[in-house]
Amino acid sequence: MADRAQGAAPVGTAVSGLQRGFTTAYRWVLTVFLLAGVVQIFLAGFGVFGGGFGAHRGLGFTLGGITVVIVVLALLARVGTRDVILAVVLLLLANVAQSLLADLGGDAAFWGGLHAADGLAILGLAGFLQGAAIRRSRALAR
Repeated sequence: MADRAQGAAPVGTAVSGLQRGFTTAYRWVLTVFLLAGVVQIFLAGFGVFGGGFGAHRGLGFTLGGITVVIVVLALLARVGTRDVILAVVLLLLANVAQSLLADLGGDAAFWGGLHAADGLAILGLAGFLQGAAIRRSRALAR
């Protein structure tokens, strides 16, 4: 009661507001990731047709870093076990699998093809997480 008399919000309200903020941040970081993924596809095509892969490689490492932020925000937003696990899978696909497949693709086109397929899987997974985050934000807003 003394806390309320001094103007402090009840503990449940502060946590709910904080969680809502983390959920919003999580959703927006996923949006940025998806938009950057579209640019990444453009840069891959640019590289294939003679423009070089430097920008594609650089953005790939940036996307890998963003996946770390996604996992941290997923934990802070308390998005649920399924989505946290999927965020970790996204991190592993973007950081470990993509680099490994790109390196192997230099020696065999098959691995390069898997690098491209993994990129599409990454965007699909990020899109799934984005959809779940939008639904969660709408539920929290009620």
